[in-house]
Amino acid sequence: MKRIGIVGNPQRREIARTIDRFADMARKSRVEVWVDEDLAGLCRGGDGFCKREAMRQGADVVVAFGGDGTILRAAAAVGAAGVPILGVNLGRLGFLAEAGADELEGSLERLLKGDYRVEERMTLEGRVGDGRPFFALNDVVIEKGACSRVVSIEAWMSDEQVSAFSGNGIVVATPVGSTGYSLSAGGPVVHPSLDAIILTPICPHSLSMRPLIVPGDQVVRVRVRADHSELMLASDGVTASPLKSGDEISVHRAAHKVKLINLKGLSFYELLSRKLAWSLNGRD
Repeated sequence: MKRIGIVGNPQRREIARTIDRFADMARKSRVEVWVDEDLAGLCRGGDGFCKREAMRQGADVVVAFGGDGTILRAAAAVGAAGVPILGVNLGRLGFLAEAGADELEGSLERLLKGDYRVEERMTLEGRVGDGRPFFALNDVVIEKGACSRVVSIEAWMSDEQVSAFSGNGIVVATPVGSTGYSLSAGGPVVHPSLDAIILTPICPHSLSMRPLIVPGDQVVRVRVRADHSELMLASDGVTASPLKSGDEISVHRAAHKVKLINLKGLSFYELLSRKLAWSLNGRD
């Protein structure tokens, strides 16, 4: 390994000291370290600050310091180029993060030895009408904004309509994103290795509306209608495009997969148990 790129959440406490410590250890091992220019002024910068475009073209690995949001931003920046991403959790849950701030030395050692597993994860590509495409590792969310009034959602799989309801919106998620917003909205947990798309309604005004899992090769089309202008479309938690009543959003499996580094070899079920307290007997 010759070059490591670093991105981070500048709002996290101890971000500067943590990154500087990791960069110093890497450079002592004769590894070049590039730091995202958004962190300029907070940390020393290793071998220099750079744009994420440069990391996409030249980094062997990108290390994301923060929470899951930071990992998602790293995926947006370098995922399409096939650069593996390691998450270091400086937040609360950090479901996608493989290492903690107290594990930097051991994590770097395993990186340099190649003692880790790379797991490829499905992503989504979407667009509004004929607009520019956007990508998501977790989910695409279509929902009402600050307005308290519901919106009308119609969804098709290819050319067949599968749902029509009033509510707060809909989440179109990948298996990776099934443990995020979709889960909070009542969606299922789906193993991240599966090739599938999850449609989860948000607060549907219906007793029969339920989440739906469809094959990953399907094209999801969603039309949103509202009698107000407070409509939002977010991709991995970031506003992707303005929406207006009557817009149609198409979402399908993207051509590229994101590579995430699994340092500890934990299974998905172990992660569910450790981070979401899944299948634990609370009476013990």
